[in-house]
Amino acid sequence: MKTILRLFMYIALLLPLMGCEHRELCYDHSHMTDLEVVFDWSKIPDADPRTMVVHFFRPDGSYFRRMDFVSREGGKMRIEAGEYMVLFHNGETDVVREKGTDYYDYMLGSLTSSLLAPMGRTDSPPRPSDSADEPVAGVPEEIWTGVGGKVNVIRGKEGQVVRLVPMTATKEYTIEIDNVENLSDGLDISAALTGMSSQFSLSGQCHVGPHSTLPLDIERVDDHTLIARFRAFGHCPEEDRRHIFTIYTSEKTYHNFDVTQQMHEASDPSHIFIRLDGLKLPGTGTGMSPDVSGWDDIEDIDIPMN
Repeated sequence: MKTILRLFMYIALLLPLMGCEHRELCYDHSHMTDLEVVFDWSKIPDADPRTMVVHFFRPDGSYFRRMDFVSREGGKMRIEAGEYMVLFHNGETDVVREKGTDYYDYMLGSLTSSLLAPMGRTDSPPRPSDSADEPVAGVPEEIWTGVGGKVNVIRGKEGQVVRLVPMTATKEYTIEIDNVENLSDGLDISAALTGMSSQFSLSGQCHVGPHSTLPLDIERVDDHTLIARFRAFGHCPEEDRRHIFTIYTSEKTYHNFDVTQQMHEASDPSHIFIRLDGLKLPGTGTGMSPDVSGWDDIEDIDIPMN
């Protein structure tokens, strides 16, 4: 009994010492270092991101840590001392999502969508034969990204700064249709464009596949003009192919325009403008009823360059 009592007394004396040692190790943050992240918007001074996201990867490319900044200017953070590779982009996007867990396969990609989403419909209209199996991807917001290169965070050193220069990852597209007939208020219209990129590689700073079809909103400029303004990561992510611009109507008619040449020969690849001339729409109530599954009145229109 005396032996057991002495054992309990010995353990009771050791417990406070063990607790002190544990707390000392837990609160030892000498390996953590202050780092200031500064975004340099000199290339695109009008950019207005909701947030900016910085990803830190280990030298072998494996994922280490993410940091979100609510200011476009950046801010301070604490991070373990060491060497990192850095990728960054704007965050809090509605359509674009992050994909991948490795430095080399990390990318941004658009969510899947419905081909007639701009009209608020879910049925499946006819599609060009050579792109009928393309995934349908939402139109991305304006995206700004960049590569921060290799960053060496030195333990205990004050005033360390990493400066990141964002660039625009998305390109601007404008497709205008002139001399439109029967453009009435009762007719709903949307469009789609094939052969587009729906993903962007951050480490490669380039748009990538697969080929996707983008559903597009149509703006009525006046009684005879339609225009689609949108952004995309790019077109022909893997190899050149046809680009078909299709107009869909609530009367279940559709009209195909081959815009491949204008896409591929655009004078400014970052601001592509395509003009189409002539489109005869159905009058409201003259086409097939929306509750009928069939589509009618296909019209393939080749647009000459001259």
